[in-house]
Amino acid sequence: MVLRTVEEMTPNLTGEERRGPLTRLRLPLGLRDAVIDAMARSLPNEGCGLLAGSIGADGVVEATWWFPGENVDASPTRFTMDGAQVVAAFRQMRESGLELAAIVHSHPSSPPRPSLTDIRESHYPDALALIVSFETGLAEMRVWRWLTEGGAERYRECPIDLIGDV
Repeated sequence: MVLRTVEEMTPNLTGEERRGPLTRLRLPLGLRDAVIDAMARSLPNEGCGLLAGSIGADGVVEATWWFPGENVDASPTRFTMDGAQVVAAFRQMRESGLELAAIVHSHPSSPPRPSLTDIRESHYPDALALIVSFETGLAEMRVWRWLTEGGAERYRECPIDLIGDV
């Protein structure tokens, strides 16, 4: 994933050191629809993009902005967001006082949970991972956060609160 290129643009402290672990995603219906539409347009390949917003001291992520991306891998089983799009999104986030809320991608034919490839290529553990699956023909969305507990690293599912548009 190209997200490693933005490490110099972020503080040295991890998100958990700044505010505690992420606990849930609050997602406006309009943003949910925009994410699903973008992921559907990428089929049969994985789609990708970034959600931005604010993160409260309680770990609740309020998504307010969607940055759709191009999957330069053009693959049904992996994604790399175009590097120029990543840098532009992070620049806009910084200028607007937003934080990275979630890294978004789709699974065209597998469940909405992190795959082995997702886990192996996860380079930004301080953000949520939002995965949209089209395995059943309908869009199904789930959100995950990266945990390190007792020396073991893994993903844990987080709730999504769909809210009216802001």
